Amino acid sequence: MKKLPRFIAAAALAILLTVLLDHIFIPKYISENQDGSITREFYIQADRPEVIFLGASTVHYCISPDYLYKCSGITSYDRSNASQTLWQSYYLLKDTLTVSKPKLVALDVSFLKNGEEFIEEPSNRKVIEHMRDPVSKLGAVLSSAGDFEQPAGYFIPVLRYHSRWKDLKEEDFRYAFNAPCVTYDGYLMDSSIPEEQHIYEPEPIDDPSFAPKAEEYLDRIIELCKNEGIELLLMKTPTFVNSWHTEYDEALEKKAGSNGIRYINFSPLADEMGIRVRTDYIDDGEHMNISGAHKFTEYLGEYINNNYAPASDEDEVLKKKWSEKLGAYEKAAAEGMAAWEKAYEKYADGAE
Repeated sequence: MKKLPRFIAAAALAILLTVLLDHIFIPKYISENQDGSITREFYIQADRPEVIFLGASTVHYCISPDYLYKCSGITSYDRSNASQTLWQSYYLLKDTLTVSKPKLVALDVSFLKNGEEFIEEPSNRKVIEHMRDPVSKLGAVLSSAGDFEQPAGYFIPVLRYHSRWKDLKEEDFRYAFNAPCVTYDGYLMDSSIPEEQHIYEPEPIDDPSFAPKAEEYLDRIIELCKNEGIELLLMKTPTFVNSWHTEYDEALEKKAGSNGIRYINFSPLADEMGIRVRTDYIDDGEHMNISGAHKFTEYLGEYINNNYAPASDEDEVLKKKWSEKLGAYEKAAAEGMAAWEKAYEKYADGAE
């Protein structure tokens, strides 16, 4: 018993040291790989979002929640990450419900093609490491981690990142406990236009069915939204790559119809939105720059307001918060559009 106080003190010190090392060694995603900040920033930035957008990287490049608020009065957040799988979207939605309850969930279905064989540890960690609800986080880890990974490392990051000691930068210490926000409600702003592009032609597919694990978690998302009284929109963000086929659309229209929800592929509507592959993407037609994001976001806002009823009269405190966020966003967006216009002038000869 005499040794008990010493033991408690030693245990407390070990815990404090582990927490300190966790915060120092975990990647900060500030100066690079900024999409790794999206999960963390949700708990800081989200102000009672009426709409939650789920999906992979196309979502946080093509939907700007702040611009959506300006155009449509809809409050929202992009809970999307690089290579985010359907099972990760499911657990992010469960995590979201521990914080707030949206009126509408809009899920990008691009990753229905990827099943249990799809494992990207760096992307997994961007999605999961900063999740706050321990039950949702554990589910995300168990459904995502590969056999080569150490699941405990998702909860005690220093176990995974201890070898970063030789790569630590000044920002790892400066932002150990108070990292700044680098996204705009989950949106990553990019003003670039690629110097060259490869325009893809559709390719035939041997098997048009979705990956079983991905479809299982799509069904779970549908069921979760039904149980929670949340409307669900299945959507395909506008892309010009050849990884999507009409057979997928047909299957999703059937599934959506049988569940009383909507599915829409926005890619065929690109001309109607004024989206051009040559000038509205940062790559070969998958991830949008600010010009494309504003075009799609405005169209999406109109679609949501015409088919759902998410926007409502917010209280004055919430209005003030979103007005402040919009003011900061518009300043950054003005600079972003100016940079895009310069890039457009340089590459206008190749515009389509």
